[in-house]
Amino acid sequence: MYEEKKFNIGALQGLSEKQISEHLKLYAGYVKNTNELMGKIKNEDDAYTLSELRRRLGFEFNGMRLHEYYFGQFEASTPVSGSLLRTEIEAQYGSVQDWQDKVVAAAMSRGIGWVLVVKDQETGRLIIQWVSDHDIGMLAGVRVIMALDVWEHAYLLDYLPSGRKDYINAFLKNLNWAVLENRFSPLNN
Repeated sequence: MYEEKKFNIGALQGLSEKQISEHLKLYAGYVKNTNELMGKIKNEDDAYTLSELRRRLGFEFNGMRLHEYYFGQFEASTPVSGSLLRTEIEAQYGSVQDWQDKVVAAAMSRGIGWVLVVKDQETGRLIIQWVSDHDIGMLAGVRVIMALDVWEHAYLLDYLPSGRKDYINAFLKNLNWAVLENRFSPLNN
């Protein structure tokens, strides 16, 4: 059984407490649905029914996990000495600002989904990846460093659909770089 995680999120710039609270309720639903599906899969024998249950599990499980990455990025954490992540971003993208511009461009893609910054575990390279829904476009063998939810539920209480870019910029301002650094660290592979 998976348990709903509790996040220590303080006041955020450009993202209201109400927005975060409502978004956390959605996350709780993904945890509940993941557990229900796991139970149904365990007790199901029909191949066709199992196929649909497993497809749905990919959506619900990834919805649960991606939201854990998302909310975890806003938590307070202990600073990390040195910045391997910033060094890698600058090596691959030129500057943190150039990297952020590429993240914003990806997040402005039409449709719902996620922008993930992932670390290829084989090469150590960072990849900015669009993932539709929660599961279409996921890359195998990567570690999630940053997860940006660009479904409307992530920002509609604070921004209109036309304000998506304002939400993305608010998201980037609230990132806890120590959390991202810990996710990137070779010691956490």
